[in-house]
Amino acid sequence: MFLERIAIIGALDAEIEILLKAMQETKKSTIGRTVFFQGKLSGKNVVVFKCGVGKVNAAIGSNTAILKFDVSKIIFTGIAGAIDKNLNILDLVISTDLVQHDFDLTGFGCPLGLIDGEKSIKFKADETLVKIAYDSAIKILGKNKVTLGTIATGDQFVANKKQVDFIGDTFGAKATEMEGAAVAQVALNYNLPFVVLRAMSDKADGSAHMDYNEFKPLAAEHSAKIVMSMLETL
Repeated sequence: MFLERIAIIGALDAEIEILLKAMQETKKSTIGRTVFFQGKLSGKNVVVFKCGVGKVNAAIGSNTAILKFDVSKIIFTGIAGAIDKNLNILDLVISTDLVQHDFDLTGFGCPLGLIDGEKSIKFKADETLVKIAYDSAIKILGKNKVTLGTIATGDQFVANKKQVDFIGDTFGAKATEMEGAAVAQVALNYNLPFVVLRAMSDKADGSAHMDYNEFKPLAAEHSAKIVMSMLETL
């Protein structure tokens, strides 16, 4: 009999530690440099792990989880920098789609962000997971704190206004981070549903370093609580 297992991924310890504390029947496995925690969370079978920062780490962790733990869905939880000027720190962005803003084949006549072999620059998140995430987030944070939209991923900590404006204008992105679109690319390679949740830890501008350190724990906590609420519905 197939045992459905949901992968829950964060890039940092702070993004998964609340989930690990709430897990039951936990079993720990190490594959390569990644530590995976299998168990039950909100009554669902899950594997929770920290992938590390950046697109390559996110892809390694996602691919390993899919192949080794029979993953059927992927939820990425964590923090990000706000691009949309209407977003405030601790607001939540739920991915409708994601783009790799630093993938550049424009020298070959391709649009910025288009990966060779893909038909679109954006990776579309699963509509059912997006709705469950949205409903859960509203229940916990309130409607005015939750936004649906594009999340832009790149191997950069974006911290200047010029780059923020460029990413926002070019891709229509609400937020920027360093892992989500890589997870999306892996998930879609296996035809698996996914969604990315990002709580705003900073405005990705000149103040980003200061805001990030101050608000990271609270932003990560909000994302984790929403994940647990989602699992109750799934």
